[in-house]
Amino acid sequence: MEMNGKDLENNTEKHISENRTLPSRIAAYIPFYKGYKQKQLRREEDRAIRDIVAKELNAVKNDLANSAAATVGDLDAMRMSERLRAKVDRYTSQVKKTAVGYTGFHEAVKIRETELDRVVTFDAQLIDGVEALKKETADLTRFADSGEDIKTPMRMIERDVDALIEAFNQRDAVMKGIASEQE
Repeated sequence: MEMNGKDLENNTEKHISENRTLPSRIAAYIPFYKGYKQKQLRREEDRAIRDIVAKELNAVKNDLANSAAATVGDLDAMRMSERLRAKVDRYTSQVKKTAVGYTGFHEAVKIRETELDRVVTFDAQLIDGVEALKKETADLTRFADSGEDIKTPMRMIERDVDALIEAFNQRDAVMKGIASEQE
């Protein structure tokens, strides 16, 4: 069953809120604790979504590795394939390692609730983008297996990877407090 980013976002949020313990649900009525706990739940949701994105990116890397055999003998295509795999690998590392929205009490940049909401929205968009990328790389494997020229589909995939990286950089800017509220 495939989910789009918004479905996953709603499903994750529902799952987290339904699986809270009784003490956790009771504590949610304590004035200051409630806000703290809601932020923590958003952080957990963000982490879960990024884990899914990283897993899907690993499938993309596997498809790219499988299609690389079709580039043998074409130096330009081999370079393009290697560059694309390297970009996806760096992007996967970035997704895995990025901050989860926690800021300590004395940090200069505080992550507010509205920023965490924006991050969850970015993450949902990233899931949609990775799902589309996964489909493209599966198609690339079919192109490679049929013996067709794969340079054009690889260029399109690279453009989409660059767009995903840019979206993730915007997400990172929000987490670091660099992005403005008007964006």
